[in-house]
Amino acid sequence: MKYAYWGGVRSGKMQVWQLFEINGKKTAVLPQSGKKWPAYAIIYGKEYMQIYHEVNGKIKTKICKPTVFENGIYTNNFQTNGVEKYKNWSTDPQVFYQCFCKVFEQDLILSPYLLFGYYGSKYGKMGSEEYNIMIKNRKPDMIVDLDYSISMLKKRRNIIPYKSNKLHETYIFTKCNPDPLVCSNRQRHSVDLIDLTKELLTEYDIPYEMFDLDNPDYSIFGLDKSIPKELFDQN
Repeated sequence: MKYAYWGGVRSGKMQVWQLFEINGKKTAVLPQSGKKWPAYAIIYGKEYMQIYHEVNGKIKTKICKPTVFENGIYTNNFQTNGVEKYKNWSTDPQVFYQCFCKVFEQDLILSPYLLFGYYGSKYGKMGSEEYNIMIKNRKPDMIVDLDYSISMLKKRRNIIPYKSNKLHETYIFTKCNPDPLVCSNRQRHSVDLIDLTKELLTEYDIPYEMFDLDNPDYSIFGLDKSIPKELFDQN
């Protein structure tokens, strides 16, 4: 079984990603930074990672050494290694959706909103009010083959994570930014995104499951190796 993990800011993505990594599975990571980065898809799961991107109306591939994991173990949260010097990579992609077939080959897709065209280049990053309005109004800012994305996501187990412990949720969002107001707003918009995601998947008749990060049952992913305990001890 293959999975799509509809997690935004502070949504347990790294734990699930680690789980798939140590089990030898492959993960597609999609951008969440809106105007800051171009459109891309990074494929992890082997010694080298592949970055799909668009340049002058053509899809290109870049090969890099991953820095997120070393020997299968999570080491840092720098997911944009290989993307930071993108130069002429497109921030207004016209044909990028044509590489989605490669994304759908992977065992796990993190934050799949880009597959519906919700990129954020005109609206801002995930965790912002502008990003949510884009989804609420069904105003994607990237060309995609929507029917294809819907059909492929229906073949996956779609997981929407949430936290039942709201006090702890507030605590982890205080780690987002030195400004408490920024943290508070990001938490509020991220919680709102959960409901918007449920509405979006329901509209497209895509089944989904809720996943409580405070009482997680990672066995639903059907993998042999479990997440190292020390990963949960990190802030």
